Amino acid sequence: MMKLGIINNRPTKESLNYVKSLGLSFIEMCNNNNEESILCTENMAQYIADVKDAGLYIGSLGRWNAEMNKGGKVNEDEFAIVAKNLDDAISCGCPTFVCGCNYDDSVSLYKNYTAAIEIFGRMLDKAKGTGTNIAVYNCDWNNFINNMNAWEVVLGELPDLKIKFDASHSYNADRNYMREISDWGDKFAHVHIKGTVRTGGEHVDDPPAGMDDLKWGSIFAALYSKGYDGCLSIEPHSRAWRFDTDLGKAGVKYTVDYISKFIL
Repeated sequence: MMKLGIINNRPTKESLNYVKSLGLSFIEMCNNNNEESILCTENMAQYIADVKDAGLYIGSLGRWNAEMNKGGKVNEDEFAIVAKNLDDAISCGCPTFVCGCNYDDSVSLYKNYTAAIEIFGRMLDKAKGTGTNIAVYNCDWNNFINNMNAWEVVLGELPDLKIKFDASHSYNADRNYMREISDWGDKFAHVHIKGTVRTGGEHVDDPPAGMDDLKWGSIFAALYSKGYDGCLSIEPHSRAWRFDTDLGKAGVKYTVDYISKFIL
């Protein structure tokens, strides 16, 4: 059965109690730069203990905005830092580790693809037999493996590689998120729950899911049709609905109540 959780990058006992009070099952931890990745590794043992004490689990751990591709080859220094985060995910029994691959304009598309295949291939080798999936995120933040054409190339070569899917990224990039779910949903290992609103073709804000443009009923119908039964992770991501405000917390509660209706 699908489980609902929320992003909580630096879990504390207080924040974990809040997550538990919402009736959620897990947290997701996201690292956005080398400093955060290193901090995560240094404190992982405490995070694991606190999450376990709260009766939760870590449903996804990942690294965004990495520079692992340099000139069409693996940037070994950056790869080593991200690989330690993969070790963190494996150590806590996390089902999914998320990362991307940056595009280097100094080399050809072919060399960028070969670098991506090597990077994800090495991640898959490291995680083999551990129960932790490797998933590429579908947003374009320092990542070009974010669409069906790129998935055809890289996942075609690496069939064990999975996808972390967020319909809001597809919608805002003018891609067909329903087609992506229909064609690639069997490769999804993790799904983000984030609303988004556009007007006149321009992005306005990312309000709570259920208060936005996305067709959540259709999204869940397509996920069920593909047999998806993994984690659903709420991502508070809005200028107006800041997570550290009363409005933001009310928005999270709204999303929990709204999305829970689709979990059967």
